[in-house]
Amino acid sequence: MRKEVILAVIIGIILGGVILYGINLANTSSKINQGDTETEKSSTKVTPSSSKKPDSLISILFPTNNSVVTENQLTIKGTTKPNSNIAIISESDDILTMSDKSGNFSEDINLIPGENTITITIVDEKQATSSSIITVIRTTTLPE
Repeated sequence: MRKEVILAVIIGIILGGVILYGINLANTSSKINQGDTETEKSSTKVTPSSSKKPDSLISILFPTNNSVVTENQLTIKGTTKPNSNIAIISESDDILTMSDKSGNFSEDINLIPGENTITITIVDEKQATSSSIITVIRTTTLPE
């Protein structure tokens, strides 16, 4: 019985070493591949809301960042390049829409009580992307 326990411990150590080597190998190759993905990430621009830089694809007109509202529904309004695909993602809704010929868009979203983080992502006809993240706080009472 003692030989069986020793054999099981030795097999366990060998198996653990093989697993550890595999994890280390995967992490090393992952770090090498991250250099390739960093160049892809650099083409995505995150811009603050209510400000439009010359190279920005998106401008959120309403609501402003850190707005406090009492309604359970909110209309997101903004401008971008004409005929761009738009994804609006929040805690309660995921909406896909397009901007009109003038580049304007407007969509109603539902809000949960408390903090709502809303991400608006634009993909234009040339596959260029831009994202804007705003926070809206829904409360039942406003401070006086």
